[in-house]
Amino acid sequence: MDFSMIKKTPINGLFSCCLISMAIGTSTNVLANAEFEAWKNAYKQDSQKTQQEFQQYLEENDKAFIGFLKANWKEVEIQKPKVRDPKPKPVALPVAKPEPVKPKPEKATAPKAQLIPIKKPTIEKPAPVKPKSKPVSVARQTTDFEFYGQPISVSQNKKMSVRYQGKISNEGIADYWQSLASQPHKTQVKELLKSAQKLKLNDWSTALLFDQYARQLHPTDSTSRQLTSWFLLVKAGFNARVAYNDRVFLLMPTKQELYSVTYFTFDGTRYYAVNLNDTPVKTGRAYTYSGSHTDGKRVLDFSSPNAFVTQEKANTRTLSFKYNGKTHTLKIKYNAHLVPYFATYPQLDLKHYFAAGMPSDTRYQLLTQLKPLVEGKSEKEAVNLLLRFVQKAFEYKTDDDQFNQENYLFPLETLHYPYSDCEDRSALFAWLTNSLLGLDTIILMYPGHVATAVAMTTATGDTHTYQGKRYSVADPTYINANVGMTMPSYRGKSPKVMTF
Repeated sequence: MDFSMIKKTPINGLFSCCLISMAIGTSTNVLANAEFEAWKNAYKQDSQKTQQEFQQYLEENDKAFIGFLKANWKEVEIQKPKVRDPKPKPVALPVAKPEPVKPKPEKATAPKAQLIPIKKPTIEKPAPVKPKSKPVSVARQTTDFEFYGQPISVSQNKKMSVRYQGKISNEGIADYWQSLASQPHKTQVKELLKSAQKLKLNDWSTALLFDQYARQLHPTDSTSRQLTSWFLLVKAGFNARVAYNDRVFLLMPTKQELYSVTYFTFDGTRYYAVNLNDTPVKTGRAYTYSGSHTDGKRVLDFSSPNAFVTQEKANTRTLSFKYNGKTHTLKIKYNAHLVPYFATYPQLDLKHYFAAGMPSDTRYQLLTQLKPLVEGKSEKEAVNLLLRFVQKAFEYKTDDDQFNQENYLFPLETLHYPYSDCEDRSALFAWLTNSLLGLDTIILMYPGHVATAVAMTTATGDTHTYQGKRYSVADPTYINANVGMTMPSYRGKSPKVMTF
């Protein structure tokens, strides 16, 4: 739609939206329905009521922001995404010398593993599914959708379904914001935030929730959906902005550095094209506005990915491995609804995957089944058993082979997918070592490879010193390797060290 004639009319607020809706109504669009026409005619007959509604919903900060959108846009350069490690990972893994069936007994003075108590989790149940037994005439009119297995209901507001029409321009975007801001939108924002709180969503999953709601309003219209997501996220307090070239895309600053995501830097702040399930934004030039809305201050934070509480879709993974001639088998149940949710995450720095851990119920199952296997063993033997578990119970394949792109996995994803590579195994091993044995672990980053090192009471084999402590190399990708053994192609090399 060309909003230019409406923009020049000296009418403001909701009555402007009526005129926009009238223009839409004359087209072949779905918006020309009887219910919308009745609303439009009612406001045509009562201009005073229109002005009152306008003042109620179009706040002063919106008026100022619309002024920015109409006047202050700049051309920016969308930059190439940062790549953490461009060197290819090994395809074929080396195998250490097979361990003897009867290992040499350790000295009686060898320090024993001090196991961390495992707390039984309090199972948190998501909000119950509301029954749909009420007649439609009595039931509250809602927009209903599913969010990773959890049903969501938001009060229906058909007036927010207005579509963006015509060529993309800053004036068109400004008028679209005004059309949404002039509508009673606060109920929808409040209800979405309430759902996010009940489900214990972090910032990222909250942004996904708002975007999923926008998809219900605009299931096939990417431009209108992006603009609606932007509007709702700003109204929810997030620092979000849009830019455009031949398409509109959403950008947000983040607390954590992102990899493999395009971005631009504006007024000293890096804005990432986080996509929210849309196609990736390519490099090139785009236009964005100066200034910001006073409501949007919250920077996107990806912390606490496992806090999400949703309906369970139970999957079970059976894991077997052999250590010292004895086979051990674990059966772990996990919520498969969380797998596609984790898949939406952009690529973060490695330390965030190491620090993430597992959802509480899966954590309890894994630790309680591994605890009897390490109980009574020395530190070294306990670490070796955990190493062998990760080395042998999980099949290796590079991300390029499994996903056709680099894709760091959270520990739950490593449990789910048939294959994993070096950083995925290292994150799982480090978490197990910290959670079960209480031993400090660091990340060793070589070109094309990631391993770990563990601070034991008595260091053994190959070691690295970091902040005054000696750490013994522990490589979950070097098959059959014990603690203190470095993969042959990386011996003598100095890795970059990272903590988490």
